[in-house]
Amino acid sequence: MRFIQVGVGGFGTVWGRVLRENRDAQVVGLADVSDDALRKACEAGGYGSDICFKSLKDALRKVKADAVVLSTPPAFHRQDVVAAMKAGLDVICEKPMADSLAACKAMLKAALETGRTCVVSQNYRYAPPMWTLAAAMRSGELGAIGQAKLDFFMGVDFHGGFRHAMPYPVIVDMSIHHFDLIRFVTGLDAVGVSGAAWNPPWSNYKGDCSSTALFEMNNGARILYNASWCAKGAFCDWNANWQVECEKGTVTYRQGEIRVHRVPGLYKIEKTEVLPHTALPLTGQHYVLDEFMRCVKERRRPSTAVQDNIRSVAMVFAAVKALRSGRKTEVLDKGTLALLERARGGGGAGN
Repeated sequence: MRFIQVGVGGFGTVWGRVLRENRDAQVVGLADVSDDALRKACEAGGYGSDICFKSLKDALRKVKADAVVLSTPPAFHRQDVVAAMKAGLDVICEKPMADSLAACKAMLKAALETGRTCVVSQNYRYAPPMWTLAAAMRSGELGAIGQAKLDFFMGVDFHGGFRHAMPYPVIVDMSIHHFDLIRFVTGLDAVGVSGAAWNPPWSNYKGDCSSTALFEMNNGARILYNASWCAKGAFCDWNANWQVECEKGTVTYRQGEIRVHRVPGLYKIEKTEVLPHTALPLTGQHYVLDEFMRCVKERRRPSTAVQDNIRSVAMVFAAVKALRSGRKTEVLDKGTLALLERARGGGGAGN
């Protein structure tokens, strides 16, 4: 499959390596506003300057491609994703899907109208710990999920930059990973959210960097999410700490260890076991790329296509709205629900 990579500096270097290491992927175009980033990408991949362009628009006019990998800032996702699909290309877009729900809806609408595949790279799903946790929950052995708690506590200093200036930095910039994992692990979708945010006195962030969000899921379960980028120790890993409680027991995740506590009666633990991680042939962005190419070829919908991923990113926008207003907020508005109903009825690859 022939790819144009848009955004080759920063995190784009990761995608550059992933594309080079996949023998079924061929890079035919590189696009970036930075000459230095383009030069370094050419050096890393052994490409000639003839495949370098200042924009996706220029690249689309000059080269023949099948797909686009987009790793630009979220504010630019809408224009490039829509342009690529309207030009007949399929798309891999870095998370988050976009910087606003309106932009996300425009991307979903374009996918439905063009029939192209657009997948959002949610790489946290594709690692042994979270894959194993999801398998344990989805086996059904413990019964229905009733409540869960995720704690994400880290002390992270980005030494200035946009994260230190944005409102609700951990929610806006990081929590899309965890909100998508909530859906992946539990198999549930969020319908409502309430919460609060604050800034401890030692925080070097301008916006409130600690927060809590309570999600109501579509089966009636509640999931409590606590997060901070200015924690003073007792750090978790990037997956957060998990406690998922079901009718017949609880599954916990801490620093890579997954424990199943079997409680078939009321409250007495009958058995506790540690689950070995399930090995994956591919992880992270390598999995995303491989699944994307297979699904495009077979006309199937990838697991994190925009038809699905809009439900994850909508949790972010709804959480921010709830934090600002202090009121419970619906996760999906009527316009998004209408688009999702249209997606169920047809439109887009792999339906």
